[in-house]
Amino acid sequence: MKPTLLIGALLPALFFCSAHALAQAPVASFAPVTGVPLPVHSASGRFSSLNPSNRLTCSYKKVTGRVVSPRLILVKDMNCGRPGHDNVLVNVQFSNPADAVQMVVGRRVAIAARFKSAQEDRDPLFFAEFLIAENAQFVTGDRLDRSAPPAPAFTSYMMCQPAELDALAAQLGKELCVQSTIVADLTATGAALAAAAAAPAQMSPEDAASGDPDEISCRLDPKRSDAQLPAVACARGSYWAWYKVKWSDPLSAIPAPP
Repeated sequence: MKPTLLIGALLPALFFCSAHALAQAPVASFAPVTGVPLPVHSASGRFSSLNPSNRLTCSYKKVTGRVVSPRLILVKDMNCGRPGHDNVLVNVQFSNPADAVQMVVGRRVAIAARFKSAQEDRDPLFFAEFLIAENAQFVTGDRLDRSAPPAPAFTSYMMCQPAELDALAAQLGKELCVQSTIVADLTATGAALAAAAAAPAQMSPEDAASGDPDEISCRLDPKRSDAQLPAVACARGSYWAWYKVKWSDPLSAIPAPP
């Protein structure tokens, strides 16, 4: 028999066997997708990253700081990574997500974790540094009064691509990195933010925003707020004034204004 005829004779049997095997095989199941990765914020809060590299272990086992958000605390003194840091933001990644309920803005808490520093190049002039508490556990905190009104924000940080701004980003066709306290009150800030984001200025970090410190303005910010994003960065005038000082003096201990 010619080889081609033999193959032709076998093909129906092969197809039947394959179909029969598939019919008998169990249906494959896949783990559910739990959501997009959460970004971490730099020590100053100005920059963010999904996965900063060059992680180094720090000597700390426990730190105390004030809660900024469910995933951030402000630590007064922490020599992890570059020395000489004061008032730095530490990203808290709880091993038990239920511990996040303890993270009430303004509360002083103690966190145990594997503390690490990481760096990410942004341009030839500087790199962003990140402090991360991996497998964190809540240890203790100031007494909570659940009946008290929420404490006002005492500092702020830049949020890149927050879900609250997906519609505005799609409308503008631009990725947005926005000061956290603006995102937290979009009922009051939404119109001004949309107007500013539609007309971003070309400005360098050395330039401070002019006019009212509460006025929202936006800047073209390619691959600076986040190394992967050609974003537009938006903040109040007081934040841009702080950023100008921080740019010229990276070790300035003044936290970002709310």
